[in-house]
Amino acid sequence: MAPSFFLLVLIALFLVSIPVAFALGITSTLLMAITGGGIRFGVIIQRMVGGVNTFTLLAVPMFLLAGKLMNATGITDRLFNFAKVLVGWLPGGLGQVNVMASVVFAGKTATAVSDISALGAVQIRAMTNAGFDRPFSCAVSAASSTLGPVFPPSLPMIVYGSIAGVSIGALFIAGILPAVLMALLMMIVVFIYSLVRKYPREKFPTPKELGRSFVKAIPPLLAPVILFSGIYGGLFTPTEAAVVLVFYALFLGMVVYRTINLKGLWGILVETAIDAASIGIIVAAATLFGDVVIRTLIPQHLVEVISGAITNPLVLLLVVNLMMLVLGLFLETIAAITITVPLLMPLILAAGIDPVHFGVILVLNLMISVLTPPFGIVLFVCSYIGKISVSRLSVALLPWILALFVALMIITYVPQISLFLPRLAGLIN
Repeated sequence: MAPSFFLLVLIALFLVSIPVAFALGITSTLLMAITGGGIRFGVIIQRMVGGVNTFTLLAVPMFLLAGKLMNATGITDRLFNFAKVLVGWLPGGLGQVNVMASVVFAGKTATAVSDISALGAVQIRAMTNAGFDRPFSCAVSAASSTLGPVFPPSLPMIVYGSIAGVSIGALFIAGILPAVLMALLMMIVVFIYSLVRKYPREKFPTPKELGRSFVKAIPPLLAPVILFSGIYGGLFTPTEAAVVLVFYALFLGMVVYRTINLKGLWGILVETAIDAASIGIIVAAATLFGDVVIRTLIPQHLVEVISGAITNPLVLLLVVNLMMLVLGLFLETIAAITITVPLLMPLILAAGIDPVHFGVILVLNLMISVLTPPFGIVLFVCSYIGKISVSRLSVALLPWILALFVALMIITYVPQISLFLPRLAGLIN
């Protein structure tokens, strides 16, 4: 009775729009009372505080702050112009630039919302002015923003790694090749559209134009170089790397470009604190959730039921993928990770699936969800930025969602794409 009651209460709270953290806390407390021993407030506080009192999670506010500082420095135009020189001459022109700009910008943000918020207006305006239709311009901008949380640094991967006990450094480097695959598939979609609709392309750049745009892009391009060389050179941990990235962003914004003053910095700090607190309380509640779930033996029962019905790990991955795609329609990314990981990890480990590989699969699953109604946050942000209805944008996104689903299937069933670089770096066996 307890597991079914537990899930029904959780679903009911979501349906009446109770915030995720409170829904998790209320459900966990009720289950604690039902399963015997009464409500132990001391244990509740201990579990919730312990859930956020970790060195790894310090990276969350730091990467959030670094991303917001980077957005405020005005580097988006420099990166967009650099991408324009690199790939603007390909069929599809600015559509290809849109994807490439998100690849370049992904090394400075940790979320899809940061990407679409920073680059979206620039990309959509440039494309519509060049003759691209608005639905296509908005769709490629929204779809390419999903590269941010897969390509390192990734906020969802930090949260997943913290809950699952997986190396953040391994997860970061595991996302590189999957992100490249996603970008290539998106560029193929742009190419097909350009042939059918005869979209314009940019002229081939001269060496002088290429050199000038590269020089202007060097300072922001150094951010991921500093990040990766420091982490994988053993100079600092991923958490410490986030702090280094913050100071580098401050240096660019306040010294090099001088686009951030003290008043602007204070506003960024306040905004970061609010966002980090929201994530923190979800993680705290999810830690309590996971602890109560484990004590009620729900994961063990789930493992027994599913392992009895599904013996093939490949079939299991397909089932988990489909389940996560459905859950992602109704849950925000961080909430989905914090709720499902405690339930799924025993199952994944029992099936012999590498947790680093699964982390990449999970994040990509949820990136597809941010593009779909009813709760796709990137869908709504892009609709607002691009001045297009959600229904029109949803239809325009269908080919891109298909491309991302193809990427998901390839990454799911070819684990070497995710695991090759971490193994090469000696981060996993």
